[in-house]
Amino acid sequence: MGIGHFADARRTDRTESNWNVMKHSKFVIAALGAACLCLGACDKPSGNRHSDAVSAAATPNQLNAFIAAHNRLLDSFGLTEMATNYRKANVVHATTDGEFLVGPGSIDKGIEQLKAARALSGASADLNGAADALIVSSTKARDHLADLAPYYTSKAYLNDKLARGRKEDPQMLAELDAADADLKRFGEMLDRETMKRDIAAIQKLKAEGNVLDYNRRLAMFHANAMIKRFVAPQAPNEALFASSDADAAIIDKAIAAAHAAAVKSGGKDPAELHFLSSMLGSYRTFKETRRPTHVEQMVGSYNTAVEAANW
Repeated sequence: MGIGHFADARRTDRTESNWNVMKHSKFVIAALGAACLCLGACDKPSGNRHSDAVSAAATPNQLNAFIAAHNRLLDSFGLTEMATNYRKANVVHATTDGEFLVGPGSIDKGIEQLKAARALSGASADLNGAADALIVSSTKARDHLADLAPYYTSKAYLNDKLARGRKEDPQMLAELDAADADLKRFGEMLDRETMKRDIAAIQKLKAEGNVLDYNRRLAMFHANAMIKRFVAPQAPNEALFASSDADAAIIDKAIAAAHAAAVKSGGKDPAELHFLSSMLGSYRTFKETRRPTHVEQMVGSYNTAVEAANW
């Protein structure tokens, strides 16, 4: 099957429909978190790794701290998940026998990490400003969710037939929308700043002739780019597959070069390379099937590669 080719119009419709369903699923939220994680994970020194391979785009301490805080807000029981849970309750149209998973979860942990990162220095004024806005909006949403939690967990809504819940619903939704918007803006700015650092680090490793670490980092960088495309809201198209094929070719070559360098030095292949190969396998399967489950497999392999690169 050619790049971006759909067998017929009916298959295109089914794919787009499935994609619309999938893009709202929990795995996309997790993937968005993991996509940012890789950018920081590749900088973590271990043994004789390239601990100085960072650029002046931002000092690694603050930038990595921002990455960790951002991921925490995207992680299980973070801002994104707790906002999704609240919206699913659809309070304004709900009945008293509905399911209400309302609470602050672990949003406070993400806020604490964000505040700690904000106290550091080195990132741009724009990124720090975006962090400030996110701290304010996420704190407001967190506090309101915490205030509402006993009402729902104790089922006090049975006494007033959801009167309080419906009354506060517009405000709660507005606060979650504001926090989500600030989280998205912060993530986009964090992405840009981290990309500058990663590109500089890759160039530095290449100039130093560090073949193993250069290719490891190059492979992770392009894997990150692939994942970002597939967790975007639009359905797959020819341009997406063309760009991803180009990234896949670079990753294949980088994996082979890193393997050769590891063999030459008498060492083992870096653990993340195996999972990146699995990610590429799921990507190529997805090109054939157009089944969203294969994108989930891509993301799973990528997430595991990120974890492996952290060690």
